[in-house]
Amino acid sequence: MSLRTSNLLIFISFFPIWYFKFKIFNIDIFVFFSLLALLYFFIFFLNNYIKNKSDFLYNFFIAGVIFFGIDNHLSLHREVTNSVSFLAKYGGMYYASLFLVVLIIFIAFTLLMLGKEKVLKIFTVTMLVFFIFSILDNSKSIKNLKNFEKNNLAKNKLPSVVIIFDEMSGMNSYESQTKEGKIFNQKMIELAKQNNLTIYENIFSSNKSTIKSVGSLLNFEENITLREVIKKENLFFENNSIIKNKLFDKFSNISVYQSVHLNYCNHNNVKKCKGFNPFEKKNYIQGFKDHKLTHLINAWKYDGSISSLFVWRILRQLNFIDVTISPHGEKASFPFLFDQITNDMKSKKFDLIIAHTLVPHKPYGYNSNCTYVGKRSLGNYNNSLSLETHTLYHNIDRTCALKFVGEFLNKIDSQKISFGKIYFLSDHGSRNIMNNPLSSLSVIYFTKEQKKKFDKINKRSILQTEFKKDFIK
Repeated sequence: MSLRTSNLLIFISFFPIWYFKFKIFNIDIFVFFSLLALLYFFIFFLNNYIKNKSDFLYNFFIAGVIFFGIDNHLSLHREVTNSVSFLAKYGGMYYASLFLVVLIIFIAFTLLMLGKEKVLKIFTVTMLVFFIFSILDNSKSIKNLKNFEKNNLAKNKLPSVVIIFDEMSGMNSYESQTKEGKIFNQKMIELAKQNNLTIYENIFSSNKSTIKSVGSLLNFEENITLREVIKKENLFFENNSIIKNKLFDKFSNISVYQSVHLNYCNHNNVKKCKGFNPFEKKNYIQGFKDHKLTHLINAWKYDGSISSLFVWRILRQLNFIDVTISPHGEKASFPFLFDQITNDMKSKKFDLIIAHTLVPHKPYGYNSNCTYVGKRSLGNYNNSLSLETHTLYHNIDRTCALKFVGEFLNKIDSQKISFGKIYFLSDHGSRNIMNNPLSSLSVIYFTKEQKKKFDKINKRSILQTEFKKDFIK
């Protein structure tokens, strides 16, 4: 086979187009291209060396290159073996991905053995088409992330602030019946007394689904018809969009902080929207591995290839990197979100500031000192953790979430930042026991108003109904 053709195939297959689309702040372009040049030198050397040894080994090597190129440019994990795909249903995404690797390499190897040079040229031309398609595909560009701020001339507004925690069990939950859960309840009472909060001890969401729970909350109903409120998206940075929002109708200048799961920002009254960006510079909490390798591997993984999935998992298992991607990255940079909210409050540009954060949503990440432990996030989505361990880790994570809330409240108090009312709530419980309302529906709900004293409400109530009372008189 032609060495020139195979080298061209290698160059096209390994070129990392994702690097240019994601604009990774922490990876210097000179360093990146130096590493890329070394990679190409090694693979070209290997290509020349194996070619002179054995046709069988050489065809196997080229088959591996072909798989990598297809995977690199078509994002096979994201498109074919993701956790909810057909292939992953019966063995998990890692086994499904491994099966696809073996299948593609076997097919490519067989065709190369039969067709030799002719097949190599066909694969090279095909890879060039994939390469061009990858360049022209703008769906995975960071430019598509919701991130804008419109001109807002209104000043001196006292904002209402709504902070939605995802998957945080309440004080009367199944999780609060354990030793660590009782510690959480104690911390909640202490936080409330120190900051003159109104807390609801016995409150439940109307639904254990995020989009149904939040959709109902924002439209002042206990339950909603989903298709009237939520539009399902199939976009790289958006899974669902809210299309009906009665809460937002009541404000004129809204600032939104959101994740990819639920998009709030299509409403006309949203003047600032910030989607969670795993590639921007953030202040991470102590314990997080905030270094170049973490950011590089996570960007590669975010692109969605099977190759990156395995490298990413191995380096996490060896504790070399942590995860910047949501929800891991949201948990690791949680105080940074509060800093951004604080700045919006100080600006007095907005009458509503709303944040929906995937904290303390699985995967777990904090230890009892509330520093970050990345290895805790491994195995959270399968059966490798017992119910007891899930409950323990959830209690630690939600207790740490309270700690960061306390730091936020102390900051706005020390800086004498004025506001209307702050609402802290969760969309649903931990869901560690999905069919138990004490685990799936028990939520947190506490509020902060200036000049109002500590109050504790024990009456059983529905979150959506209580929230509605402040906006529908």
